[in-house]
Amino acid sequence: MTGSLRQRKRLTRTALPAAVLLVVSGAVAVQSTAPAAAAETTLRAAAAKAGLFFGVAASPNRLYPIVGQEFNQLTPENDMKPDRIATSSGGLQNTGGADTLVNHAQSNNMLVRGHTLVWHSQAGALQGASQATLNTFIGNAINRWGSKIAYWDVVNEALEDNNTGRRRNQWPHTMNRDANGDGDYFDAGDTDVIRDSFIRAKQVVQAGGYSTKLCINDYDVEGLTVQGGGPNRKANALYDIVRTYRQYIDCVGFQSHFNDNPNSIITNDLQANIQRFADLGVEVHLSEVDIDDDLSNNDIGAGQAENYRKVVRACLNVPKCTGITVWGISDSESWRSSERGLLFTGGNGNYQKKAAYHAVLDELNKGRTTTPPTTTPPPTTPPPTTPPPTTPPPTTPPPTTPPPTTPPPTTPPPAAGCSATVSLNSWPGGFVATVRVTAGTSPIRGWTVQVTLPAGTTVTGTWSATASGASGSVQFTNVSYNGAVNAGQSTEFGFQGTGTATGLTPVCTAS
Repeated sequence: MTGSLRQRKRLTRTALPAAVLLVVSGAVAVQSTAPAAAAETTLRAAAAKAGLFFGVAASPNRLYPIVGQEFNQLTPENDMKPDRIATSSGGLQNTGGADTLVNHAQSNNMLVRGHTLVWHSQAGALQGASQATLNTFIGNAINRWGSKIAYWDVVNEALEDNNTGRRRNQWPHTMNRDANGDGDYFDAGDTDVIRDSFIRAKQVVQAGGYSTKLCINDYDVEGLTVQGGGPNRKANALYDIVRTYRQYIDCVGFQSHFNDNPNSIITNDLQANIQRFADLGVEVHLSEVDIDDDLSNNDIGAGQAENYRKVVRACLNVPKCTGITVWGISDSESWRSSERGLLFTGGNGNYQKKAAYHAVLDELNKGRTTTPPTTTPPPTTPPPTTPPPTTPPPTTPPPTTPPPTTPPPTTPPPAAGCSATVSLNSWPGGFVATVRVTAGTSPIRGWTVQVTLPAGTTVTGTWSATASGASGSVQFTNVSYNGAVNAGQSTEFGFQGTGTATGLTPVCTAS
C-alpha cells in the first residue's frame, strides 16, 4: 500500500499509558524483565527465538545492510503489484525489481511475501480483466518464483471502508457473484472472485509442489470492536470469508495501519480477534504495521513505544500469530511519513533506533506466553470445583448389577437432531463466543441454537448465523450456507458481546 492510495480522516486523539522507559542524557533505555544474558540484540534474532518472523516492506533502492541485519522477512512494497508486472493478457513483464528483492532475501536467509495478486487498486493492465485472465496472471506469478515466495497475498483489500461489512463495489469485487440467482453468494453454483482466485492459486501451488502459503490481506480488521465498542463488521466479514473458504486459505494478514480513524485504533480485543482467526487453523500475520503518532498525542517516545508493545504482545500471546512486518524502515521513507509511525528515524541507510524499536525488541525477547492472560480457554470438562463423579456417592452403595429395566447409558443416546457446544475468548468487559453445531445420527437441513445470557450481557455482533434478540434468551439461526449438516458433522458460528458469558449452555434444535 502507498500513501496516495488511501487517505484516513483524523477524528480524535487518544492518549495511551506510557511505557516503562528511562531517558538518560537524551538516550532512551527500556526496562526489561528478561534476563540480560538471554536477550538478543536484533529484531530478527529475537523474533526467531520467539518462533515468528519480523519483516519489513522494501524497494530495490533501499536494500541497505540494516534490512538483512534486523529483519528475517521481506515484502516488496510495490514491485510485485499488478501495475508493475502484469500484462493485459495475464502475462508477466518488468520483473527485474521483484527479482532483485527475492534474490536479496535469499542471500540473507529471509522469507518473502508476494504482494499482491488480485487487487482493485494498482491493477494496471489487468483493470477490468475477467476471472480467466486473473487466473492466468495468478498462475504465471506463482510459477515465476515458486517456493522462493513463502506467502502470497492472493486477494488484497476486498472489503469496503467505513465498517460496512460489505465487499467493495470496485472491480474485481463487482464481478457477478450470485450466478444462479438464489441470493446466496457462497454456494458452488455462484461466481466469487475471492473463492475462484484462491482455488486457482491452490491448484498452481499443488501442481508445482510449492511450499507457498496463500493469504488474504486487509486493513481495519484488527480488533473485534471499533472506537466506542461497536462491532467490527469488516473483521466479521473477513472471518466469514476465511471460515467459508478455509480449504483454500492458509493465512490472514491484518495490515495493522493503526491511526486515529475510529476503525483503525488499537483496541483491547486485538488479541482475541487474532485468536478467533487462529482457531480456524490459519496463520495470522500483522502484515503492514505502522502506528501513527496521533495515537500517542504526537509522542514518538514512551507513548508510541507502549503502543508497539501492546501490538507485538497481542501477537506473541497467540501461537498461530507467526509474523509481524513493519511497512518500511524509517519515518522519513514511509508512505505515511508525516505520521512518524515506524521504528527508525533517519534515512538513506543512516538510521537511528526509536523508543518503539527498543520496546519491540524487549517484547520479542520476553517470548511467547503459554496461557494468554486475556483468554478464557473453552471448557472441555466440568469445572474443577465439581468433578464428574466416577462412582455413586459413598452413602449409596453401588449396585452389583443395574436394574434390568434401566440399563445405565455409557454414551449419549442417539439423536436425530443436533447438539451445540460453546468456547469463549474473554477479556475484561467483553468476549467472543464460538459455537459448534453438530448433527446427530441423521442429516439436518437447518438449526436454531438458544442461549440464555447472564444479566447485563449484550450481543454486539454475530457471524455465520442470524441472531434474534441481543440480551436474555437469544436465538441464533443458520444462514443459507451452513444450515445443511451431514450426520455426525459440524459447523460453527460466533458472536461477540459486552459483559460476561461464563456458564453458557446452548440448546440446539434441528429442522
